[in-house]
Amino acid sequence: MTARTFSIEAQQGGGAKLTLNYKVAGQSGLQRMSCAVSQGDLLQLVLYAEALSLRRHFGLPVASEVSADGLTLRYDPDSPELHVERRSGYTTQSATIPVRSFLSRMAEMTDICIAEGEASKHGPALKSLLGECARPSGLGAIAEPDAADQALHQIQEIAFLLLVQDTSTRGSELARNLRKKASKDQALKMANATLCALVTELLPPCLELNETRRQ
Repeated sequence: MTARTFSIEAQQGGGAKLTLNYKVAGQSGLQRMSCAVSQGDLLQLVLYAEALSLRRHFGLPVASEVSADGLTLRYDPDSPELHVERRSGYTTQSATIPVRSFLSRMAEMTDICIAEGEASKHGPALKSLLGECARPSGLGAIAEPDAADQALHQIQEIAFLLLVQDTSTRGSELARNLRKKASKDQALKMANATLCALVTELLPPCLELNETRRQ
């Protein structure tokens, strides 16, 4: 049941609306799957898409899934399609969409989430902080300089979104460190640790380019 059309559109006030039109074998016409995702759930979908994109690009695809208020997306590295399941009450709908289509559509959502992060209370400070971080040593495994820069840019985007989420949490240690000039070194250490953790998690020791970014 591969979707004939797939779209995800940002909604005023945050969040997004995801819509799939798909055909069920043996039935006439198209079925429609539609659901709204909150701003927080949209961020989780964006982070999932960015991680999936990096892993496919650099040859480390792994089975994974993400859930958001009745919506579940599952990825199997042996399949070119993403399985989508929507549960509402006692009703369950299932369909698949090409992974490439999903990543392409989610790129716009990534840009929207980053823009919202930049406009947040700590957004500018976090952008500046990430710019001061040391280049993760794990990127040295990427032979092509342009590819390494591309990987770093995408990892910085993921780190930025994670750090914005952290600083928006009540009692955030990182937010406290950002507010105090004397604690800037500690904040920088935390940002560096996030970048290095993402490189370790998302990039294999031996890298092989398989895809173009977000394709």
